[in-house]
Amino acid sequence: MGWQVVSYVAPEGTLEHPLVPGFDYIIYNALYRLSGNWDLFGGFSLAGLTVQFGELAPFPAIEGAESRTWTAVFLALGFHSFMTLSRLVAGLGVGLLAGLATGLALPYWSALRQISWAPFNFLRMIPLLAAIPWMQFALGVDLRATTLFIGFGVWVMLVVATMNAVANVPDRYIESARTLGASRLRTYFKVIVPGAMPELRTALLLAGGLGWSLTIAAEFLGFPTGLGFMAAAAVQETNTARLVIVAIVVAFYSLLTFYLLNQLFNRMVSWMPQRTSGTTDISKVAGAAGAAGRAGDQLHE
Repeated sequence: MGWQVVSYVAPEGTLEHPLVPGFDYIIYNALYRLSGNWDLFGGFSLAGLTVQFGELAPFPAIEGAESRTWTAVFLALGFHSFMTLSRLVAGLGVGLLAGLATGLALPYWSALRQISWAPFNFLRMIPLLAAIPWMQFALGVDLRATTLFIGFGVWVMLVVATMNAVANVPDRYIESARTLGASRLRTYFKVIVPGAMPELRTALLLAGGLGWSLTIAAEFLGFPTGLGFMAAAAVQETNTARLVIVAIVVAFYSLLTFYLLNQLFNRMVSWMPQRTSGTTDISKVAGAAGAAGRAGDQLHE
């Protein structure tokens, strides 16, 4: 509501698009114009059935602006979302697997953990956004490049977080297992690794957010497709309305990623006891404190 009110009072300026567009402009102008931002793809054949994507909706770049349709709008959003999500899933999958595997393997050997701690913290401090031009120069602009770039960023962050989680497992768990006769290897994989998983919740969710940031940034600076490309085109055209659309779409996908990672985490720690209530009754604590105080007063008397 605040954005809509500001759109009414903000000066129009001399640009083609309003700097603070109202949602009416965003939906019926900027969003509708996305109908010309999807690729024809050509087509494919499967089991004797041939599908030509160009036949799904008119393509305004060929048939003119009057051929815009809402079908083409959803095709545009679907096309660019698919390109972004495919890069995100590939890079995030590689980063999560490599990060967890490395972060759990290194602490098993104390000498190797001490040697690798400083280098990994140094790599974690490298500004990855500044490395995007180097990535494009060294690896090119394709799925392999984004997979390695996103995977590297998630891997470095997750290795440090995993090593911290392993180091913070209470010693009493380890001592209990060894007292019961468990070997060092069995203690590590049956006690320490499961005990470290709860602390990895925040790291996994941060990895998802970092993956989104790296994906959009990589597309913003060099890819001809994807949600990051749409944002870059909107910046070049000073089209705030399109930026709002991309922001809403990315926010929706980010929440979906958060939900999926959270579900994955819940499966990993299904052995943990669940709380019977989601809130703490403060009145019980206060009542207990009051009762203790009254008992102390009576004792003093």
